[in-house]
Amino acid sequence: MKLLALARGIAAALLIVPICATFAAQQNPVPTQPLQVRADASAAPAIDDLAQVFHSSILFSRTNWRAFDSSSDTVLYRVKPSGDNVVPLTPVTYHVDYRGGSWSPSGGSIVYERDPQAASEPSQLFVVDRQGSGTHQITSGPGVHTQASWGPGATIAFVTSDSGAICLAAVRADGSHQRILFCPPHESGLRDYYVMSTPQWTPSGKSVLVEVGADEANLEPRWFSRVYRVNVSTGASVKLTEQVFGDPDTGGDPQTLAIAPDGKHGIYNAQASPANAMQLVDFSTGMRTPLAATGESTLYSRDGSQIAFVHYMPTSPYTRELLVMNANGSNPHPVIAAPDPDAYYTVADWSYDGTRLLVNKVANDRLLQIVNLTTGTATTVTKGTAFKDDWYKP
Repeated sequence: MKLLALARGIAAALLIVPICATFAAQQNPVPTQPLQVRADASAAPAIDDLAQVFHSSILFSRTNWRAFDSSSDTVLYRVKPSGDNVVPLTPVTYHVDYRGGSWSPSGGSIVYERDPQAASEPSQLFVVDRQGSGTHQITSGPGVHTQASWGPGATIAFVTSDSGAICLAAVRADGSHQRILFCPPHESGLRDYYVMSTPQWTPSGKSVLVEVGADEANLEPRWFSRVYRVNVSTGASVKLTEQVFGDPDTGGDPQTLAIAPDGKHGIYNAQASPANAMQLVDFSTGMRTPLAATGESTLYSRDGSQIAFVHYMPTSPYTRELLVMNANGSNPHPVIAAPDPDAYYTVADWSYDGTRLLVNKVANDRLLQIVNLTTGTATTVTKGTAFKDDWYKP
């Protein structure tokens, strides 16, 4: 439970805490290639052209501060890739954070989490249309209802937690048929599972993939990670792989797993030590392959052919750079031609055609930017913060 709370806290901190990028540890350099420019510039239309595509929109959050009592709230919006037509989707409600949006398949609605800042109040999921109207609550009950992922049709998978038990659940978009699908079994010698990834739908639309993790119940715990495929109709689960990180005498760092779109493999990176090499994992064999590149905030492109990630720059312990590599770990290269040396970047999402990255830039302000992978230019969309699958395009 503590890592779920930590993960939610980190997401909130990215929205509301000014980051000065004062990271301490110097990292080993990554064997990268120079910024690469594609020969066919016509393959990547300008941002203004993207803005003309019907329904193309980006979800993002902004945090408001009330000066006289330091109260805050986080509001969810949508915006065109050009930065035009900013539409608020949730109200300004101090002491409440709205976040975690997920698009419906048609792009007509969004599911999001309403998270009161008071720990005694449960968080719930709501659905709203793209104009910010028709809001209705779709979950009920105590505890946390978070990390919603809208699948094909009207089914929404999410993570729920109450009294320390974290489970995968589902509900329909009209609020009917809320049910628990799967709770990870407790394994002897491990603490209770207290981290579960956001559900990722399989290409068939019949199941979701989740990664659950826990550490050993000792002073130098190793990290145990398991990946499950869960049928959304029946709740039947299949364990795809089990991975152990660390040494029995010295323990191991908690890991974050990015799952490839095909659901057959993924890439691990250590949460606490970005100097550690990233590792590819094949779910069918269980084999891990360390990569030469080091980093975090890994994200597969929509077709699974590329991976974007963040790397600590070898020349400075204070800043990080954005890189892209092939899905097999080859050819890591920087993507911003002139990055801000005083900024902190994170990967938010990929464009559907794989020619652009949506990134969060945090320096004196929090900016949402689109990086053109052909030219290396970074264009500001608006102020705010976005996350995985926030960029919708039909």
